Amino acid sequence: MSCAAPTIPVAVALATLVYASYRDIVSREIPEVVWIPAYAVSIGYLLLSGFTDVTPVKVVLTLLPPIVYLLLFLLNAIGGADLLAVTLISLVHLDKPLIPLATFVLSSLAPLPLILANVILNLTKYSGILKGLNCVRGSKRALYVVGKPIRVSDFVKKSFVFLHTIPTEGGLICSARAEADVDFEKQRGLVLEAVERGYLRECDYVVYSPAIPHVVLVALSYVVALTTCQIVENLLPPL
Repeated sequence: MSCAAPTIPVAVALATLVYASYRDIVSREIPEVVWIPAYAVSIGYLLLSGFTDVTPVKVVLTLLPPIVYLLLFLLNAIGGADLLAVTLISLVHLDKPLIPLATFVLSSLAPLPLILANVILNLTKYSGILKGLNCVRGSKRALYVVGKPIRVSDFVKKSFVFLHTIPTEGGLICSARAEADVDFEKQRGLVLEAVERGYLRECDYVVYSPAIPHVVLVALSYVVALTTCQIVENLLPPL
């Protein structure tokens, strides 16, 4: 199995991922129409090539990332653009599962440094702040992993962040979830309303995490997978 890939579908996929990454960084919103040309090219190429070198084993392996992402999408853990990105890569490389699988693994591991940094900082620098949080619902244990504390006055200035401690009159609703369809402005509004009503002060802390532009991670991982595929393939047995 060679890592050589069809030039035109790969070029169109890369161009689409670059533009989608830009939209993800700027607005965290990527219109579905952005993906149509790349999907048309990749599907058209597959039909014209007659699915040469495509075997059932390769198809199963290649479609594993989209299947995992579909499950995460149904759980509202990722956005539709993330699913469309990994599915596009799998379609382009339906006969070369190593590239979609490597892209999937690399993009999944990319947030790991941020998670480790959160744990270290929360167990040291922010330990006292987290212990002082009044979670009237939910557990604060998972907060040590998913986010870090920030003053209310600083939180309301941020864009594209998940709020893990929802303020209420009786205390905080603590949750590690970061739903893909979250309304960032609504979160900000809840915090500002709590300050206005007096049960949260600007000097108090909430826990947040950044909304990582995951399409960017997928695009970068895809480039790495393309450039290192032959090296990795030489170390693996043929399918």
